[in-house]
Amino acid sequence: MSSESEITAARAELDAVRDRMSDTAAELEAKFTAPVNAAKEKLNVVQLVRDHPWPALAVAVGVGAAIAATGADRKAASATAAATRRAAAASAETLKSAAKATASATGDTARHGPSRARGAIVGALDDLAAKLAVSLIERLREPDGQGATPEPSGPDYADAATTTATAASPSV
Repeated sequence: MSSESEITAARAELDAVRDRMSDTAAELEAKFTAPVNAAKEKLNVVQLVRDHPWPALAVAVGVGAAIAATGADRKAASATAAATRRAAAASAETLKSAAKATASATGDTARHGPSRARGAIVGALDDLAAKLAVSLIERLREPDGQGATPEPSGPDYADAATTTATAASPSV
């Protein structure tokens, strides 16, 4: 019987320890969660703009004026234009070299057979494709904000298309 009472006492002690651990965990969570949530609320830019729209507008205008004064916008635009010119020049050079390689390959066809011409054409086309892909990747990586525009989609677009189609159809 003493072993049963020891088991019961041990279970009671385990329950007490579990309760203390739960209380401690809840206290720690409350201690750390409240400051984190307060910091998140203070740093919520969207809510700050909603709460204070005029000061937010003033800050945005000030930052825009500061950026314009530094010339960073002009530097970015000129860098974009220069990259575009380099990509166009590289594409033109690649096309010229591909045309020369193709002409050379077709001129040598009688002497060296069709496999050399085919190899030259394939090589030139591979080179052209590689240079075009590199210039396209460089163009897409530029921070000019003029990347590909996605097709409109989503429930608002679908509703607008349905509304337009309904409005355009004659009523019966």
